[in-house]
Amino acid sequence: MWWIYHLWVIVFQIAALVSYAIGSYYFYKYKKNFMKFLTAGIILDIIMAIGASSGALPRMEGGQGAVWSSPLFIIHVITSGFGLFSFIFMYIYLIIKGTNYEYRRLRKIQFKIFLPCWIIGVSIGLINFFVEVIFNVSLYNFI
Repeated sequence: MWWIYHLWVIVFQIAALVSYAIGSYYFYKYKKNFMKFLTAGIILDIIMAIGASSGALPRMEGGQGAVWSSPLFIIHVITSGFGLFSFIFMYIYLIIKGTNYEYRRLRKIQFKIFLPCWIIGVSIGLINFFVEVIFNVSLYNFI
């Protein structure tokens, strides 16, 4: 039952996904209030990133930590990190320049590159978690 302590992590990741997806879609479609959703997604994602990098998140069974020797783990970190930092930089840019401009290219890039990269990265971690809970095997040990 070691995985029960991870459920709050899953809830935060799903909440961040919903926030990013709605905020990104609203920005892409020129809808209002997208900044509220992006703010929520960024805050949740930063909490998760700090928790993961500081060791504050619960460990997998046996005290296992980051598996830096796994290419799959590295892809997970790079893609989710790229998404997080891209959204942070875009957010800061929008605060400085304002949100009432066209930003045609930025709207496309954030919806077609930033969001999918973040989703792929986080999905790798979530899939690994569920595989480990169900089959008691970490994908990071095989890939």
